[in-house]
Order: sequence, then C-alpha cells, then structure tokens
Amino acid sequence: MADLRWFAPNHYCTLVIPALRARGLQIDTEGDAPARLAVAMDGQRAVEAHEYARRHRCPLLLYLWDLPPWRLGTGSPDVVFEWRHRIRRVPRIIGGYHERPGYYSRLRYVARRADHVWAPSSATAADLMARFDVTAAVVPFCFDSARFPPGEWNPSVPPRLLVVSRLVPHKNQAAVLRAAARLVPRASVRFIGQGPEADTLARMAEELGVPLVLNTDWPSDEAVRLAYREATVVVAPSRFEGFGLTPMEGVASGIPTVASDIPPHREHLGDSVTYFGLEDDLSLVVAIRMAMERGPANALAVAGVTIAAAADRFAGRLERMIESRG
Repeated sequence: MADLRWFAPNHYCTLVIPALRARGLQIDTEGDAPARLAVAMDGQRAVEAHEYARRHRCPLLLYLWDLPPWRLGTGSPDVVFEWRHRIRRVPRIIGGYHERPGYYSRLRYVARRADHVWAPSSATAADLMARFDVTAAVVPFCFDSARFPPGEWNPSVPPRLLVVSRLVPHKNQAAVLRAAARLVPRASVRFIGQGPEADTLARMAEELGVPLVLNTDWPSDEAVRLAYREATVVVAPSRFEGFGLTPMEGVASGIPTVASDIPPHREHLGDSVTYFGLEDDLSLVVAIRMAMERGPANALAVAGVTIAAAADRFAGRLERMIESRG
C-alpha cells in the first residue's frame, strides 16, 4: 500500500514529490489503489480526492491556495451532500456565490470535512476561517527553484519591466503601463500571460506610448527563464495573491523586483523586494527607481520557499500523519 495518493492539477503541484520519495515515502499520482493518506494539492482535485478518501477510508489532506473574495462575494453556498459515495449539489435559486458557485460550494463542503487543511500563507488561512469556518495550518509550498537559479543582472536604459501573470483585473497590470509612461526615460514592458485583459492592455499601451511585448501564447520554460534574465526590473503588481510566485522567481533570478504591498508578499519575501502601495501610481514609479538603485536581488532571500525547503516542511508533517494512521 502506498503512503500517499497525490492529487495534483498540474506539474507545479508535484514539484516536491521527487524529494519526498527520496525520503522513503511511497507516492501514487494515478490510479485507485489504496493509500494511507490522500493529498489534494489544489481545489480543482478536492472532490475527487474526497471521494477517494471515502472509498478507501483514509484521511484527507486538502491544500488550498486562496479564496478570491470577488468570486464568493456576499453569497452563500449551495446545498451540498453525499449520495452513494459521490458529492451532489442542489443550486440556490438566489443568493449563491457570485462566480463558480458549484466549485466553491463543493470546495467548502470538502474543506469542512477534510482531516487536515493547509494553506500557503497566513492571509489564505484567515480567509478560510472567515469564509468557510475552516482552520488551516500555514505550510508554504515553493516556487520552481530548479528553473530559476541565480544569474547576473544586466541593467538597461531605458529599463525593461517584466510582468508574469494571468491577464485579469486583480493582477493590476495596467498600473505597470501607467508607471512605465511616467519613467524617464520611458520604460518598455513585457507581459507574459493569458486572459481577458489582453486587448485592453494592448490598447492602453498604445495610448500611453509605452513599448509593449505581449506574450499571450505561453512561451516555453526556457523562454520564460530568458525573459527574467533580460528584465531590468520584475514587477508583481497584483491586488490579491494567496502565495505569489512571480516575485519569488524574480528574486531567485537575481533581478531587482518590485511587489505590491500585500500580506502574502510581505510574509514570504521580507525586505528582498521593493514594495509599492496599491492604487498609487507614483509609489510604483518610485519603487521601480529604488529597485534599480538597489541593484541585484539576493537569491538567498527566497531560500525558505525552494523545492528542497518545501519538501522538508511537508515530509515531517506527512510522516506524522501516516504514523498516526497506523
């Protein structure tokens, strides 16, 4: 019998598995064979993992990254119940969650019944208590430290600003375009990401006269790594994050990095980045200038969120859960 049945929606959520296996943990990522503990590494796999845990009568660990407030709004969950080992839902006619009501209603149901719930930051843990009445342990994950080793910073004039994120309103990319237009000399901007804001951002850059490279077709891993190497400053302007990978990748690459002043960034990045105040364009302009003056980021500042560090955090806790199961 395997120690863990690991449910992950993508490669990123499996980064720690090789290190955990090296410590002797037996981990299945596919199939329905029994395991001592089910691990759902994202809400997308929560229902599947819950039903697996019920079938095999094993504990469930649920890892939840964030609860975006605009998706839950002031709504209430749908009626959710189990029937014949499957989770069912009865939609509300009015008063439900604003977005993805089925997803978040089922997620709340699973979270409240999981044996263990983990979150990557104190902010997410607080949201889980406030929204779902669920207590979560803060167990940070990692960025892909194997992909972003330290490198040399090559400053340029005018500066090249890099933003890597989905092109959606809460990621706040428009603030970077406005800041680029105010810098002297005017900065160029590169966005790597996909989303509904692409056309709006392209029009805005043209109106402001900001040179923009917009990579809406996601480039290869090597191309993304090279984009960090070519950047003068990495900017992470998001209004909301559960963890925040882009500034970690920027710091790990040794590139001066600017980040919005939100709790998850402060929690995991400390003073390794230059912060700016949300809704304050001048603050972002000043932060970009300060970051260039500070020079290369210290990659050691994100040593606590490397793959190896996350594997160490996970391993001891997982081993104790398995041992308590007997």
